[in-house]
Amino acid sequence: MKKRLAGIAMAAALAAVLCGCHHANSGKEPVTQEFYAMDTVMQITAYGSNAQNAVNESVSYINDLEADISRTKETSDIYALNHAEGGTVKLSAQAADVLQSALDLAQETDGCFDPTTAPLSDLWGIGTDHAAVPQQEDIDAVLPLVDYTSVSLHDTEAAVPAGAEVDLGGIGKGYATDHVVDILKQYDVDQAIVSLGGNVYALGEKEDGTTWTVGITDPDNPSDYFATLSVSDTAVVTSGDYERYFESDGKRYCHIFDPQTGYPAETDIRSVTVVSQDSTRADAYSTALFVMGYEEAMHFCEENDIQAIFVCRDHTVHVTDGLKDSFVLNNTEYAYDG
Repeated sequence: MKKRLAGIAMAAALAAVLCGCHHANSGKEPVTQEFYAMDTVMQITAYGSNAQNAVNESVSYINDLEADISRTKETSDIYALNHAEGGTVKLSAQAADVLQSALDLAQETDGCFDPTTAPLSDLWGIGTDHAAVPQQEDIDAVLPLVDYTSVSLHDTEAAVPAGAEVDLGGIGKGYATDHVVDILKQYDVDQAIVSLGGNVYALGEKEDGTTWTVGITDPDNPSDYFATLSVSDTAVVTSGDYERYFESDGKRYCHIFDPQTGYPAETDIRSVTVVSQDSTRADAYSTALFVMGYEEAMHFCEENDIQAIFVCRDHTVHVTDGLKDSFVLNNTEYAYDG
């Protein structure tokens, strides 16, 4: 069995997506801080006289958010919710807001993004030392627990059925990114790159007035990028089958689950990158689009005005119309239909 270590994959992806950060052409000295939170490598680079204070407060905020919504930290509200045996738990305003956002996005994507897949994650163990393909009867036993409509949330009071669990990791980094950008702006930081795992936000423009260049991770070689995107004041969020996975009998099983089957999603997509000013939504969309498969996902993008980049298993790359002017393919092993 072959296993991909999440930390290595995230560190490699981080290096790829920050390819434009070192070319700010700015007279200001940047403040950069790299740290580990929410099970991934994170980095914030900010420019300006208040950049250090802005970065410090941003890191503190992320740590506080993780403490609030983590499903593994025994002191968090979400841990309490998941272990209440069906009872009602009063959440903090922030935890309730993240949960409500997750439920809204689950409904919007018709459950392709579902914040209740935790029992499947635990069963498959992807990203752990005990990753393995479960017995079908075990999948069938936990699958009824995967249902976002079973979550009750009224104001800050929440409940889930006994045995079910909420996991807000699917939008947690996106939610954090949106709030970090707000913090940076409060400190008058108008140039920054926020990279929280696979979630990147490019704030403002470079000093010379040009856009930032963000690299899109190559699914075949996650330490490198296969294309670049020119962006400003927007989030770039990628989900792919190379991030956390294991291989058994020559087949790859990734960490993105299909809530309908109980199996890791098996579609014609290797990775999806969503570009949006709203990082929370982009985070959920990238997961949902991956689960849908290319044709349904592209239709969903067209219907909902979502901008995305798809890398398919046949090495074709598809880009929605709104990104074609800013997208550049750098790898001849991929065929771009633009």
